[in-house]
Amino acid sequence: MISNEVLLRYGADSFTDDDVTRCTGLTVRAWREMIKLGAVRTCTEKRGPGRVRTCDATTFKRAAIIAPLNQAGLSLAVAGRMAYFLPLDAKLYEIWDPCFILLDATAKVEPETGLPPRLKMPKANWFDLDRPATADPENDWLIGIYNGRFVAISYGEYDAENKPIIYGDIRSAGTRFVTWYPFHRQHQLIERANAHFARGQLSQQIAVYIAKWEHPFHLSDRLDPRFLDYQYEYHYGDDDPLSDAAESAARSPLFTTTINVTLAIRKALRRYLGIEPALSEIS
Repeated sequence: MISNEVLLRYGADSFTDDDVTRCTGLTVRAWREMIKLGAVRTCTEKRGPGRVRTCDATTFKRAAIIAPLNQAGLSLAVAGRMAYFLPLDAKLYEIWDPCFILLDATAKVEPETGLPPRLKMPKANWFDLDRPATADPENDWLIGIYNGRFVAISYGEYDAENKPIIYGDIRSAGTRFVTWYPFHRQHQLIERANAHFARGQLSQQIAVYIAKWEHPFHLSDRLDPRFLDYQYEYHYGDDDPLSDAAESAARSPLFTTTINVTLAIRKALRRYLGIEPALSEIS
Protein backbone atom coordinates (compact mmCIF):
# COMPACT_ATOMS: atom_id res chain seq x y z
CA MET A 1 0.00 0.00 0.00
CA ILE A 2 1.21 3.50 -0.80
CA SER A 3 2.21 5.11 2.48
CA ASN A 4 0.32 8.03 4.00
CA GLU A 5 3.58 10.00 4.08
CA VAL A 6 3.96 9.80 0.31
CA LEU A 7 0.33 10.81 -0.29
CA LEU A 8 0.72 13.72 2.14
CA ARG A 9 3.82 14.85 0.29
CA TYR A 10 1.94 14.62 -3.00
CA GLY A 11 -0.99 16.53 -1.52
CA ALA A 12 1.32 19.37 -0.52
CA ASP A 13 1.39 20.24 -4.24
CA SER A 14 5.10 21.01 -4.28
CA PHE A 15 7.40 19.19 -6.71
CA THR A 16 11.13 19.87 -6.94
CA ASP A 17 13.30 19.98 -10.04
CA ASP A 18 14.57 16.55 -9.00
CA ASP A 19 11.01 15.18 -8.82
CA VAL A 20 10.35 16.37 -12.37
CA THR A 21 13.51 14.93 -13.89
CA ARG A 22 13.30 11.65 -11.93
CA CYS A 23 9.71 11.00 -12.92
CA THR A 24 8.65 12.63 -16.20
CA GLY A 25 11.36 11.76 -18.71
CA LEU A 26 12.67 15.30 -19.13
CA THR A 27 16.41 15.60 -18.64
CA VAL A 28 17.88 18.16 -16.28
CA ARG A 29 19.01 20.18 -19.28
CA ALA A 30 15.60 20.00 -20.97
CA TRP A 31 13.78 21.03 -17.77
CA ARG A 32 16.06 24.02 -17.31
CA GLU A 33 15.52 24.96 -20.95
CA MET A 34 11.73 24.76 -20.46
CA ILE A 35 11.99 27.15 -17.53
CA LYS A 36 14.27 29.48 -19.49
CA LEU A 37 11.86 29.50 -22.45
CA GLY A 38 8.90 30.29 -20.18
CA ALA A 39 7.17 27.06 -21.20
CA VAL A 40 6.44 26.14 -17.58
CA ARG A 41 5.81 28.19 -14.47
CA THR A 42 7.61 27.38 -11.25
CA CYS A 43 6.46 28.47 -7.81
CA THR A 44 9.86 29.86 -6.82
CA GLU A 45 11.46 31.76 -9.68
CA LYS A 46 15.01 32.04 -8.36
CA ARG A 47 17.37 29.64 -6.69
CA GLY A 48 19.69 30.52 -3.86
CA PRO A 49 21.22 29.19 -0.64
CA GLY A 50 18.69 27.03 1.12
CA ARG A 51 16.06 27.50 -1.58
CA VAL A 52 14.70 24.69 -3.69
CA ARG A 53 12.80 25.51 -6.86
CA THR A 54 9.37 23.87 -6.98
CA CYS A 55 6.32 23.59 -9.21
CA ASP A 56 2.76 22.42 -8.64
CA ALA A 57 1.02 19.21 -9.72
CA THR A 58 -0.39 20.75 -12.91
CA THR A 59 3.08 21.73 -14.10
CA PHE A 60 4.45 18.32 -13.06
CA LYS A 61 1.78 16.53 -15.13
CA ARG A 62 2.18 18.92 -18.05
CA ALA A 63 5.91 18.13 -18.02
CA ALA A 64 5.02 14.44 -18.25
CA ILE A 65 3.20 15.22 -21.53
CA ILE A 66 5.92 17.49 -22.89
CA ALA A 67 8.58 14.79 -22.44
CA PRO A 68 7.18 12.21 -24.92
CA LEU A 69 6.22 14.94 -27.41
CA ASN A 70 9.82 16.11 -27.34
CA GLN A 71 11.10 12.53 -27.58
CA ALA A 72 8.88 12.09 -30.66
CA GLY A 73 10.90 14.78 -32.44
CA LEU A 74 9.19 18.06 -31.57
CA SER A 75 11.23 20.92 -30.17
CA LEU A 76 10.77 21.71 -26.49
CA ALA A 77 9.04 24.98 -27.44
CA VAL A 78 6.48 23.36 -29.77
CA ALA A 79 5.96 20.42 -27.38
CA GLY A 80 5.35 22.91 -24.57
CA ARG A 81 2.77 24.83 -26.60
CA MET A 82 0.98 21.67 -27.71
CA ALA A 83 0.73 20.47 -24.12
CA TYR A 84 -0.40 23.88 -22.86
CA PHE A 85 -3.09 24.23 -25.54
CA LEU A 86 -4.46 20.71 -24.96
CA PRO A 87 -8.25 21.17 -24.69
CA LEU A 88 -9.81 20.38 -21.30
CA ASP A 89 -6.42 19.74 -19.75
CA ALA A 90 -7.60 20.92 -16.31
CA LYS A 91 -10.09 18.04 -16.27
CA LEU A 92 -7.35 15.66 -17.34
CA TYR A 93 -5.09 16.64 -14.44
CA GLU A 94 -7.97 16.45 -11.97
CA ILE A 95 -8.92 12.89 -12.94
CA TRP A 96 -5.42 11.44 -13.33
CA ASP A 97 -4.58 12.04 -9.70
CA PRO A 98 -3.74 9.52 -6.94
CA CYS A 99 -5.76 11.40 -4.31
CA PHE A 100 -8.85 11.41 -6.56
CA ILE A 101 -8.41 7.70 -7.35
CA LEU A 102 -7.45 6.38 -3.91
CA LEU A 103 -9.13 8.68 -1.36
CA ASP A 104 -12.71 9.63 -0.50
CA ALA A 105 -12.64 13.35 -1.21
CA THR A 106 -16.20 13.77 0.15
CA ALA A 107 -15.21 12.66 3.66
CA LYS A 108 -13.47 14.63 6.40
CA VAL A 109 -9.75 14.43 6.92
CA GLU A 110 -8.78 11.84 9.51
CA PRO A 111 -6.74 13.43 12.34
CA GLU A 112 -4.44 10.42 12.70
CA THR A 113 -3.38 10.42 9.03
CA GLY A 114 -4.03 13.98 7.85
CA LEU A 115 -5.83 12.50 4.84
CA PRO A 116 -9.41 11.63 3.87
CA PRO A 117 -10.16 7.92 4.34
CA ARG A 118 -9.05 5.55 1.62
CA LEU A 119 -11.66 4.12 -0.69
CA LYS A 120 -12.32 0.42 -0.15
CA MET A 121 -12.41 0.07 -3.91
CA PRO A 122 -10.20 2.59 -5.74
CA LYS A 123 -11.80 4.24 -8.75
CA ALA A 124 -9.19 2.67 -11.04
CA ASN A 125 -6.24 0.29 -10.75
CA TRP A 126 -3.75 2.85 -12.09
CA PHE A 127 -1.79 2.98 -8.79
CA ASP A 128 -2.02 -0.71 -7.88
CA LEU A 129 1.36 -1.88 -6.58
CA ASP A 130 0.80 -5.36 -8.02
CA ARG A 131 -0.01 -4.22 -11.57
CA PRO A 132 2.24 -2.63 -14.18
CA ALA A 133 1.28 0.66 -15.79
CA THR A 134 -0.62 -0.27 -18.93
CA ALA A 135 -2.88 1.46 -21.41
CA ASP A 136 -6.54 1.91 -20.44
CA PRO A 137 -8.30 2.11 -23.85
CA GLU A 138 -11.70 3.10 -22.43
CA ASN A 139 -10.32 6.12 -20.58
CA ASP A 140 -6.98 7.13 -22.06
CA TRP A 141 -6.50 10.44 -23.84
CA LEU A 142 -4.34 10.25 -26.96
CA ILE A 143 -2.63 12.97 -28.95
CA GLY A 144 -2.32 12.02 -32.61
CA ILE A 145 -0.22 13.92 -35.15
CA TYR A 146 -1.23 13.04 -38.72
CA ASN A 147 1.34 13.35 -41.49
CA GLY A 148 3.52 15.42 -39.19
CA ARG A 149 1.08 18.34 -39.26
CA PHE A 150 -2.49 17.96 -37.98
CA VAL A 151 -2.77 17.55 -34.20
CA ALA A 152 -5.77 15.74 -32.72
CA ILE A 153 -6.95 14.66 -29.29
CA SER A 154 -9.12 11.59 -28.68
CA TYR A 155 -10.91 10.89 -25.43
CA GLY A 156 -11.34 7.21 -24.67
CA GLU A 157 -11.92 4.32 -27.00
CA TYR A 158 -12.38 5.15 -30.69
CA ASP A 159 -15.76 4.45 -32.27
CA ALA A 160 -18.10 6.00 -34.84
CA GLU A 161 -19.33 8.60 -32.32
CA ASN A 162 -16.02 9.24 -30.60
CA LYS A 163 -13.62 10.42 -33.26
CA PRO A 164 -10.37 12.32 -32.76
CA ILE A 165 -10.82 16.10 -32.63
CA ILE A 166 -8.31 18.20 -34.57
CA TYR A 167 -7.27 21.01 -32.23
CA GLY A 168 -4.41 22.56 -34.19
CA ASP A 169 -1.70 22.15 -36.78
CA ILE A 170 2.08 22.46 -36.96
CA ARG A 171 3.59 24.92 -39.44
CA SER A 172 6.81 26.65 -40.50
CA ALA A 173 8.88 23.48 -40.77
CA GLY A 174 7.76 22.26 -37.37
CA THR A 175 8.50 25.46 -35.46
CA ARG A 176 4.98 26.85 -34.90
CA PHE A 177 1.73 25.49 -33.50
CA VAL A 178 -1.58 27.12 -34.50
CA THR A 179 -4.61 26.21 -32.40
CA TRP A 180 -8.13 25.67 -33.72
CA TYR A 181 -9.59 25.97 -30.23
CA PRO A 182 -10.35 29.49 -28.91
CA PHE A 183 -8.15 29.75 -25.83
CA HIS A 184 -8.53 33.52 -25.77
CA ARG A 185 -12.10 32.92 -24.53
CA GLN A 186 -11.68 29.66 -22.66
CA HIS A 187 -12.58 30.68 -19.10
CA GLN A 188 -15.72 32.37 -17.86
CA LEU A 189 -15.50 34.37 -14.65
CA ILE A 190 -18.43 35.89 -12.81
CA GLU A 191 -17.79 39.42 -11.59
CA ARG A 192 -20.01 41.69 -9.54
CA ALA A 193 -20.74 45.13 -10.92
CA ASN A 194 -22.32 47.82 -8.77
CA ALA A 195 -24.68 50.30 -10.40
CA HIS A 196 -25.45 53.39 -8.34
CA PHE A 197 -28.94 54.80 -8.27
CA ALA A 198 -30.51 57.68 -6.40
CA ARG A 199 -32.27 55.41 -3.93
CA GLY A 200 -29.51 52.95 -3.29
CA GLN A 201 -27.14 50.51 -4.87
CA LEU A 202 -27.80 47.63 -7.24
CA SER A 203 -25.35 44.77 -7.57
CA GLN A 204 -25.43 42.46 -10.57
CA GLN A 205 -23.30 39.62 -11.90
CA ILE A 206 -21.54 39.89 -15.22
CA ALA A 207 -19.94 37.02 -17.13
CA VAL A 208 -16.44 37.89 -18.29
CA TYR A 209 -14.51 35.69 -20.69
CA ILE A 210 -10.75 35.66 -20.29
CA ALA A 211 -7.79 33.98 -21.96
CA LYS A 212 -6.32 30.84 -20.47
CA TRP A 213 -3.06 32.65 -19.64
CA GLU A 214 -4.92 35.44 -17.80
CA HIS A 215 -6.76 33.27 -15.26
CA PRO A 216 -6.14 34.77 -11.79
CA PHE A 217 -6.36 31.45 -9.92
CA HIS A 218 -4.72 28.96 -12.30
CA LEU A 219 -1.17 30.11 -11.75
CA SER A 220 0.32 27.23 -13.76
CA ASP A 221 -1.48 28.53 -16.84
CA ARG A 222 -0.20 32.09 -16.51
CA LEU A 223 2.63 31.72 -19.00
CA ASP A 224 4.23 34.57 -20.91
CA PRO A 225 2.14 35.23 -24.06
CA ARG A 226 5.39 35.90 -25.92
CA PHE A 227 6.40 32.27 -25.41
CA LEU A 228 2.94 30.95 -26.24
CA ASP A 229 2.92 32.78 -29.58
CA TYR A 230 -0.84 32.22 -29.57
CA GLN A 231 -2.57 32.14 -32.93
CA TYR A 232 -6.15 30.92 -33.32
CA GLU A 233 -7.90 30.00 -36.54
CA TYR A 234 -11.40 28.63 -37.02
CA HIS A 235 -11.39 25.55 -39.25
CA TYR A 236 -14.61 23.70 -38.44
CA GLY A 237 -16.93 25.15 -41.08
CA ASP A 238 -18.14 23.48 -44.25
CA ASP A 239 -15.95 23.74 -47.34
CA ASP A 240 -12.91 24.74 -45.30
CA PRO A 241 -9.85 23.53 -47.27
CA LEU A 242 -7.64 23.02 -44.21
CA SER A 243 -10.39 21.20 -42.32
CA ASP A 244 -10.97 18.93 -45.33
CA ALA A 245 -7.24 18.22 -45.53
CA ALA A 246 -7.11 17.41 -41.82
CA GLU A 247 -10.06 15.02 -42.02
CA SER A 248 -8.51 13.31 -45.03
CA ALA A 249 -5.22 12.92 -43.18
CA ALA A 250 -6.98 11.51 -40.12
CA ARG A 251 -8.94 8.97 -42.20
CA SER A 252 -5.93 7.68 -44.15
CA PRO A 253 -2.67 9.08 -42.80
CA LEU A 254 0.65 8.32 -44.44
CA PHE A 255 2.10 8.23 -40.94
CA THR A 256 0.86 8.99 -37.44
CA THR A 257 2.64 9.89 -34.22
CA THR A 258 0.56 8.87 -31.19
CA ILE A 259 1.22 9.93 -27.61
CA ASN A 260 -0.79 8.34 -24.79
CA VAL A 261 -0.78 11.39 -22.52
CA THR A 262 -2.62 9.73 -19.66
CA LEU A 263 -0.25 6.78 -19.58
CA ALA A 264 2.65 9.24 -19.54
CA ILE A 265 1.10 10.99 -16.53
CA ARG A 266 0.36 7.69 -14.77
CA LYS A 267 3.94 6.50 -15.20
CA ALA A 268 5.28 9.80 -13.85
CA LEU A 269 2.98 9.62 -10.84
CA ARG A 270 3.82 5.96 -10.19
CA ARG A 271 7.51 6.88 -10.15
CA TYR A 272 6.82 9.74 -7.76
CA LEU A 273 4.79 7.44 -5.47
CA GLY A 274 7.57 4.85 -5.48
CA ILE A 275 5.58 2.18 -7.33
CA GLU A 276 8.05 2.16 -10.22
CA PRO A 277 11.77 3.00 -10.15
CA ALA A 278 12.74 6.55 -10.97
CA LEU A 279 14.17 7.09 -14.44
CA SER A 280 17.56 7.99 -12.94
CA GLU A 281 17.68 4.50 -11.40
CA ILE A 282 17.19 2.66 -14.72
CA SER A 283 19.14 4.89 -17.15
